[in-house]
Amino acid sequence: MEKRLERLIDWLRSSDQFYLSGNVEVNECEASGRGVVLRCGVLNRNETVVRVPNRYQLNFNTILWNISVFNPGICIDGITVSGPERQLQREQLAENDPRFRLYGAFDQETLLAFTSFQLVTFYILVERVLLPLWFGGSIESFWQPFFDVWPSREELGSIPAIWSNSVSSGDRELVELLPLASQKLLEKKNKLLRQDWEAIQPWLISRCELLRQDGHHCPSIEEIYEDFLHVYFIINSRCLYARVQLKRDDEESQFTMVPFVDFLNHTDDVDQHCYPEIKRDRNDPLGIGIFSLKCGKRGYTKAGDEILLNYGPHSNDFLLNEYGFVLQQNRWNFIDISDEVTNLIDGDTVMTEFLKNHGYWDNYTINYSEISYRALVAISLLVTQDYRRIEKLLLGFISEDYFLPKISKKLHELLGKLLQDYRDLLQSLKDQPATSARNLGTIYRGYIDIIEHHLDSLS
Repeated sequence: MEKRLERLIDWLRSSDQFYLSGNVEVNECEASGRGVVLRCGVLNRNETVVRVPNRYQLNFNTILWNISVFNPGICIDGITVSGPERQLQREQLAENDPRFRLYGAFDQETLLAFTSFQLVTFYILVERVLLPLWFGGSIESFWQPFFDVWPSREELGSIPAIWSNSVSSGDRELVELLPLASQKLLEKKNKLLRQDWEAIQPWLISRCELLRQDGHHCPSIEEIYEDFLHVYFIINSRCLYARVQLKRDDEESQFTMVPFVDFLNHTDDVDQHCYPEIKRDRNDPLGIGIFSLKCGKRGYTKAGDEILLNYGPHSNDFLLNEYGFVLQQNRWNFIDISDEVTNLIDGDTVMTEFLKNHGYWDNYTINYSEISYRALVAISLLVTQDYRRIEKLLLGFISEDYFLPKISKKLHELLGKLLQDYRDLLQSLKDQPATSARNLGTIYRGYIDIIEHHLDSLS
């Protein structure tokens, strides 16, 4: 890894806009894996940790620029290469560079119709997987130093969508043990996966056909799909929010991938550690901009301290499904108890319709601080069946405190059953050594902490 890291830094330093603080370094430890730590000195508030120009970021715009080098039909003012610059770029390429054929078949309308995820995934698969099959790897992608430091398939194997979609995953049986919050996130992710695969699969098949025509080995579509899953979650676990004006109507497309910044690990502390800053480059008005990571108000003074970044106020269920890791302590954890509550009401059509008509059906949760208002409304109606007072509760004329003494027994029963269910699940996971099983165990231990806290309050 050390040599690959050195190559990455050398590659980035070929731009005079790149900056990396001499006080930090990449480190690997058993607890958090690869991360960035303070090597020496101090980092003060608002001090730049790393700065990466747009040219070295992977995003919708930079990919269009790179494709336009090989395809003169891709012409977007301010983004794609043109005129003397195009000629200069082409002079640096081999005449038989396969990318002239790989990208030459695309028209501009097709490329612009892709989402960021679709275009970035397709492009990485071509540059990282298919390109090396030509000429024995003698032609290398510009992005190879970035590719080389990405996680392996095994390192991303703890993501539930990998369990459910990869034929090589050994964790498929764990899908059934996912809690409801994770099941909902997985269902959403699988839907996006299917859409994006269907969008780029025909183009991947046609690019593979070019390989076969030239007498090169070509992976099967099943092998390509496994690569697709790997690349998809490399992107998903490393993309950072940035405005992409060409895709401004698609919120899911607003991201960029930034070398070195993606080494930073997550903290559940908000507004304490590092924060991103993106500044537009006057010479690149339609690009994403220069991406800087600045030190937060906490600062770093002790050698070995890990430099952290908050990915957002996310629960362990979210972190597991998006990134494949969990935190031992996470203040943003919550339990989705929608199934338990709706099952208690199931069969009572009057009660169900009342809650639906008032917008209080489903989506019931508990976190460490509180049982959600939605859940309290539903359980209060279930126990008291006092529709008149529930309507006053919804109008704000009555506080939920009025109902708490009446529903405490039902809450205690519900939480007690959940507590036993989670303890049983923990027991079933106890003897499984895989990281995926340990992550699930951490989620359920977080749930147990939440339930025990509320049971103590009820007592």
